[in-house]
Amino acid sequence: MFINYEHNNHIYNVTVERREDQFFITYDNNEYTVIATELKPGQLFIQLGDRVIKSVISQGDENKFVFIDGSIFKVKRIELTGRKKTEKREGDLHSPISGTIVSCKVKEGSPVKKDDIILIIEAMKMEYLIRAPYDGVIKKTYFKEKDQIEIGQLTAEIQKKEEKNGSH
Repeated sequence: MFINYEHNNHIYNVTVERREDQFFITYDNNEYTVIATELKPGQLFIQLGDRVIKSVISQGDENKFVFIDGSIFKVKRIELTGRKKTEKREGDLHSPISGTIVSCKVKEGSPVKKDDIILIIEAMKMEYLIRAPYDGVIKKTYFKEKDQIEIGQLTAEIQKKEEKNGSH
């Protein structure tokens, strides 16, 4: 199972595999073996090697609050683009993550072809490309280089090129 969480404007990509009572968690190319027991709903007893972690998880409207060793972490589960289910959302130019615009490749009025890169967002030292979903012209851009962008914000609007039968 792949899980993506956002905490303090950083995206954490985690892979979790369960084998019997153990969880194998891969994060940042390191695999951790974890034994987790739910003491009661929302209370976890986690054993990570020699370390025992007691945590409490509470659900807010959009976020989860994880209490570990006196610290509180506000996390939000997110869906990253690039999955098959996002292909249905043709023309989706919303940011899949929160991060910084490192490059804006187009201006208003620029013609674009399908799959042209519109802008590049960086988060957690990873780059995410926003691509044109179809041929058209950039109607409006909402960000420039070095701007901060939040997950779900619209990056640009494209006027779709009308296809004419046989003539170009």
